[in-house]
Amino acid sequence: MRKRAVVIFGAGASVEYGAASTAGLTDTIEREVEADPVMQCNGAAKAFTWVKETLQKYLQSPEDVQFEQIYHCVHELIFYFEPTSGAVNEFRPLLQPFLKVESEVTEQALRALAVKMIEIIYSSISKSCTTNSLSIDPLRTFLATLRDRYITRIYSTNYDDFVLQAAPDLYTGFVKAATGEAKRFALNEFWSQQDVDSIYHLHGSVRLGFERDFHSKAELGESVWHDDLARALKCAQFNGSHINDRRMDGSSFLRTSIITGLDKLSRLQRTPLSHYYSALAQDAMRADVIFVLGSGLGDLHINTWLREARNRTPSVPVIVVDFWKKGLKHELPMPRDRKEMEMENTLNIPLHRPKRGISNGSGWRMYENQAAVWERGFQSFLDAPEKLEKVMRRLKR
Repeated sequence: MRKRAVVIFGAGASVEYGAASTAGLTDTIEREVEADPVMQCNGAAKAFTWVKETLQKYLQSPEDVQFEQIYHCVHELIFYFEPTSGAVNEFRPLLQPFLKVESEVTEQALRALAVKMIEIIYSSISKSCTTNSLSIDPLRTFLATLRDRYITRIYSTNYDDFVLQAAPDLYTGFVKAATGEAKRFALNEFWSQQDVDSIYHLHGSVRLGFERDFHSKAELGESVWHDDLARALKCAQFNGSHINDRRMDGSSFLRTSIITGLDKLSRLQRTPLSHYYSALAQDAMRADVIFVLGSGLGDLHINTWLREARNRTPSVPVIVVDFWKKGLKHELPMPRDRKEMEMENTLNIPLHRPKRGISNGSGWRMYENQAAVWERGFQSFLDAPEKLEKVMRRLKR
């Protein structure tokens, strides 16, 4: 029986290809919102400034504020306004009578801003997929080598398609279709494809959009896959009669082709994302090795299954690839930041107890409990396959 590898792709694995960083995307959103006459007219620009400045005063330092936090607050504040007159209990957000928005910002302005932010994020990432100048060849080689050895199951939290550029034949869960046609999710076959090399975009993709064609086989508003990025961009937002999806507290969430903000789990209940997330649980528990590439480990719903996999007996080996400007330090008894805390607590990597005699000048740190960390960034990792081979032999994988 072939061994299985689970690969988690995070933002740090895409930035070097030209995808905007969190800080860069935050600046882009602010710039475009402020420059848009419609956003100025409908109050959305004012709403953005209000939310950002409120967070800057509240958080420990102004530079801590980033777009996912802003989007989360914008989206959730929508449901602190009075529900429509006559709304039944199931559509009355339960927290509304306890909380009040102390601002002149309107619900309509917040809704317009939430839609605009998604539009900017989608557009920015989509553009980066066609303008990057960095060669995809090292990634192509890495994936090919991995696939020769393992059934490779890739889960990306990124919206870009760089992995698919490197390995276009990876299974995405969508049926094959003629060039130019939207692809429907393969509901009847998805769960029979558990032993094929795949990539699942857990938080959506710039190739996902909502069906708008009355003559299509797909239903209006159904999530479909577009090979053409320009077509996907046109279909990125959903403006049908059921623009929101319900949550159990009486509120709802705006339907989008990509998931951002801090409440991702409720949005994972839609097809195809619900199937992706369910597959992640199964793959994590069946994995023979797990790669965590460029992930800040900030998605708690993903960490749940990484932790479970690492808690198995024997523990699943884990390989973490990321970048530390001054190297991964070990002089402190406790991790220094959120990412390192999750490496300790979720991935069960004893950062303060590296194995001796292995990491000197190599870029790798080896640890007890079958763990290894590359500290020099994703591209330098791809450029040193021989070092990875040595690590894999030590991990006996």
